[in-house]
Amino acid sequence: MSQAHILIIDDEPDIRNLISDILLDEGYQVSTAEGGEDANQQLKAQTPDLVLLDIWMPDIDGISLLKSWNQGLNMPFKVVMMSGHGTIETAIEATKMGAKDFVEKPISLAKLLQTIEHTLASDPTEAALIEHNPEWQVFEPIGNSAAAQELRESIEKLSKTTTNTVFVGDSGTGKLTLSLLLHNQRYHDQNSAVILDGLTLADDNIDDILEDSHQQLTQHNKSGSIILTNIDCLTSSLQSQLLIHIKQWQLPHHSNTVQIISTTQQDLKVMVNNDEFDRELYEFVAEFTIPVCPLIDRAEDVPELLNFYVNFLPDQEQIPYRKMSFAAQNHLRNYHWPGNLRELKNLVRKLQLQPGDAEIQLQEVKDLLEQSQQAQTHSSNNTRYDLELREAREEFERDYLLHHLRKVGGKVGDLAKISGMERSNLYRKLRALNINPKNADPS
Repeated sequence: MSQAHILIIDDEPDIRNLISDILLDEGYQVSTAEGGEDANQQLKAQTPDLVLLDIWMPDIDGISLLKSWNQGLNMPFKVVMMSGHGTIETAIEATKMGAKDFVEKPISLAKLLQTIEHTLASDPTEAALIEHNPEWQVFEPIGNSAAAQELRESIEKLSKTTTNTVFVGDSGTGKLTLSLLLHNQRYHDQNSAVILDGLTLADDNIDDILEDSHQQLTQHNKSGSIILTNIDCLTSSLQSQLLIHIKQWQLPHHSNTVQIISTTQQDLKVMVNNDEFDRELYEFVAEFTIPVCPLIDRAEDVPELLNFYVNFLPDQEQIPYRKMSFAAQNHLRNYHWPGNLRELKNLVRKLQLQPGDAEIQLQEVKDLLEQSQQAQTHSSNNTRYDLELREAREEFERDYLLHHLRKVGGKVGDLAKISGMERSNLYRKLRALNINPKNADPS
């Protein structure tokens, strides 16, 4: 039975009592406080090992309380935030001030116990995940669309399993972020995951990389995740070698468990049927597939996404803060977003870096979108002799492939015949040049 002392701070008696009863049954020492003032009085008398802190309380909100502890107490205890769905972004912000994790209300007791266990077991000197590793910024899908809700629900369900999962969607839809979110909800530990890119793997390095990755995960942990992006770009040879390693990891002498979380732009099942992807490998890595729709199919989420990045980027990247006008938001809600979430984030960054008033106006948005379109058109129609040879070659290759893709209506098989390239290599080339065959309009 654990002897760790946990302080629960929440103004709702039902929640306090429920969590208290569960933790007492698990063998923890428990004390409760109905608000910030009550908690501070208790902290003067006894220091807990962990604090469960609600964000919204009538006397002192959880963020202000956390900030005061950081300044005055040097945080001799660990903090897990309790947050309603509408305050997830606030909970993430709290991790920058020392909170180790957060759980969402209504609280899943199984997830709460897992979070407490992981937090108590973590190194007390370990930095907050988001604060010290910007690449590991994870947040739930933002928005109230049916698509966003389905993503949140799917990840929540899968977080309680060890199911190998594939996220499938267009470029820029946030598949890597979703993969990180799934991993984080399972393990709450950045050291228990390795990110690999299918575009960078080669026959002469994949064995060493996979073996090193597996050892890195299992050396200090009993389980973890290998996050493999662009899995659809693996050549037949790379697929075979990956399959060999996965089978080895399944052997009885491997007591550690490693899950594979993958991302792809292509439907792997279709690739299997077209003999472009190994069927046995597919059965291993795609135990569950989560589709990620393009941003244009969830346009109702655009205003919320814009507001999120308007507030997130200045804090994260130390760039100027500029509010976005409603007219500008409405215009962007009706934009087609060919680059999806990545394009939205980049656009917000450019707008905030532009000189101008405190509020981003509609005309600024229109001008920037027009400039972007003109730049793309110029790039497609002109040879750039001022570029280095490598860049000029890439530009030509992109124009060449786009030209023929439009002629064949986006059919990669037909493009492979025209270009004389093996299909899996062609997929790698298209991905490297950021070309999505599905977006190629027939001429």
